[in-house]
Amino acid sequence: MKNATAIFVFLGLIFVGVIIFAFIYLPKMVDANGIGYKNITMELPVDMTNMRYYGSGITSFCVNKDNGIGIEVKENAPVLAPVSGVVTNIYEGPNRVALEPDTNVLVSISPVVKLNVSVGDYVNAGDVLGYSEGTNIHLIFDNQKNDRYECPFLYLNEDDQNTILNGLKLTTDTTGRICECDVMRY
Repeated sequence: MKNATAIFVFLGLIFVGVIIFAFIYLPKMVDANGIGYKNITMELPVDMTNMRYYGSGITSFCVNKDNGIGIEVKENAPVLAPVSGVVTNIYEGPNRVALEPDTNVLVSISPVVKLNVSVGDYVNAGDVLGYSEGTNIHLIFDNQKNDRYECPFLYLNEDDQNTILNGLKLTTDTTGRICECDVMRY
């Protein structure tokens, strides 16, 4: 009888362990691997005819502990919305426009002046947000669900990824890799 009780208790503990794993740990493991089930695809925040590839050209994600990709552009180039979404904030210090295409995701572009948008506006991908201040713009992908910055290149459409890669080949101040990072986890 003692053996049957021990087997019953042992099987009960295994059952409880499986239930805990299935309903508590498994959802957390799935949640930690991404931003959800929706695919976010971005476009470049500037028309490729306004991009420049000499000097700093394309600055890779995480270079100098940077949290985005830098793109050298012509002075006062129109800055385009890389993704459709709501303008959630306009930071005046760096003149950065933050868009929210999906819950827990922010896409930011800076520096932008002569703004055509306000906080609360809904913009479509390709809409002109404003104009570049200087000759560099910065594209940031902030995954707030997992509290980390991710390489924006990974979310660009295929044509724009090719444009960035070709530009990276022509850039003189580069490592040649767009998303390699030792100090940030993405």
